[in-house]
Amino acid sequence: MSLVHNCIIRSFNSIYQQARYVKSSEYKDFVSYAYTCYQALEAHHHGEEKFAFPEIEKATGRKGLMEVNVAQHEAFYGGFNKWGEYLSSLSKGDASQISVERFVGMMDAFLEPLSVHLNDEIGTLLTLVEFGDQLDLEGIIAKETEQIMAKMNKTTEMPVFMLNHDLTYESGLHTNFPPLPAFIKFFLMRVCPTVHYNWWKFATCDMSGRPKALYRAG
Repeated sequence: MSLVHNCIIRSFNSIYQQARYVKSSEYKDFVSYAYTCYQALEAHHHGEEKFAFPEIEKATGRKGLMEVNVAQHEAFYGGFNKWGEYLSSLSKGDASQISVERFVGMMDAFLEPLSVHLNDEIGTLLTLVEFGDQLDLEGIIAKETEQIMAKMNKTTEMPVFMLNHDLTYESGLHTNFPPLPAFIKFFLMRVCPTVHYNWWKFATCDMSGRPKALYRAG
């Protein structure tokens, strides 16, 4: 879960840090990148609320155990979804009409509660160790990940995670993320992103999974 959160943090940092420096000729690609990051995070939280959290509560017998996490989702959903609606309108219409200040201002409205949530949730999950063998947390998270990945668009949402996961993190300890056969991972990292190649220049890692300098930054 922490690796998923790291991908989310890296992707949203890349959006925020580059927004004011993107050239007008790149607005369409940048908006598409930002919108697909929005969709990827939305899919992740939907998977938690519809599968992972209920399964955790079922296994532990503690109804409401994960309510604090749901409440944290709701704390940033308002601003987050307004930003998503703005991105949707730009992607379907004329991306050149973007107001960068409005774009950044809308992010400011939800980034702090989102950051709090992404950090706090890991702590919440760690406390579940008290349930021992009663709770197969690893199995639940793996199943949630499998379900989400099966539904994600392989040329839009999946590259958000594949190209914002730093394979050099902690000395390359997490090269098995996501847990997929090598040929599938190669397809997702090297082939699928070529469909919308210009979007992923704004991502934080290249197609080999190594960090790269931000394409547009001050």
